[in-house]
Amino acid sequence: MAQAKIKKNDLVLVVSGKDKGKFAAVLATDTKNQTVTLKGVNMKTKHHKPSQENQEGRIEKKEFPIHISNVAYLLKKGAQGQKSIGTKIGWKIDSKTNKKQRVMKKVNKVVTA
Repeated sequence: MAQAKIKKNDLVLVVSGKDKGKFAAVLATDTKNQTVTLKGVNMKTKHHKPSQENQEGRIEKKEFPIHISNVAYLLKKGAQGQKSIGTKIGWKIDSKTNKKQRVMKKVNKVVTA
């Protein structure tokens, strides 16, 4: 399986779906299902039935995962009235250290962190 290009704590831009245009931090990634969970994006309501330890039951709002193809690495946050810009991520081997690095394809810069 290919290595994930989007990692935990990256800032990403949602490029399709009901939350299109929002940007958020990645809370978790699932490489097997190719999904990411984003903070405050794809919020759904989960109902919990009453049980022995929880007598009342409850309604919980939580983030659900979205497919990794629906997000792009955030290159630049949009200013007032402007769109945010996302970019694809690629791989490059550093000639000095021979280490694999993530590279933003639109601007050809190495991703730090």
